[in-house]
Amino acid sequence: MAKKGFLFGVLVGGAAAIGATLLLTPKTGKELQNKLVDLGEDAIDRAQDYYYLMNETAADLKGEAKFHMNRVHDYASDWQENALDIKEQAKAQFDEKTADLKSQFGSSLEPATEDFDDIVIEGKSAFGQAKDEAEEKMAPDSLGE
Repeated sequence: MAKKGFLFGVLVGGAAAIGATLLLTPKTGKELQNKLVDLGEDAIDRAQDYYYLMNETAADLKGEAKFHMNRVHDYASDWQENALDIKEQAKAQFDEKTADLKSQFGSSLEPATEDFDDIVIEGKSAFGQAKDEAEEKMAPDSLGE
């Protein structure tokens, strides 16, 4: 964007300098008119040249950007495929090791289905009992006073 403004400034400044030079040098009216027409045509040719140059540069940049985006896409696809392969290999190894452990330990790896009702402790009563015992130890002996 800055190049565009710079080029426009160069063109306008150059045209102004040439116009001032032509107007200040002594020439006949017809010579001056022909010279200005030639300079105008030259300026138009240069502007068209810069326009085509900018279009070619933009097309080149677009092509390069597309090329690099395709490379990034290809790399990302390769990484994704590698990650899926690693995941599948890890799952296969896990399944294999699990099968080995099951064959070694047999049914002892199966979850227990026994009832453990005899181990149930009521939390409120256990904590309440501990609280009562602690209060008894901390309280001054009211009967002994």
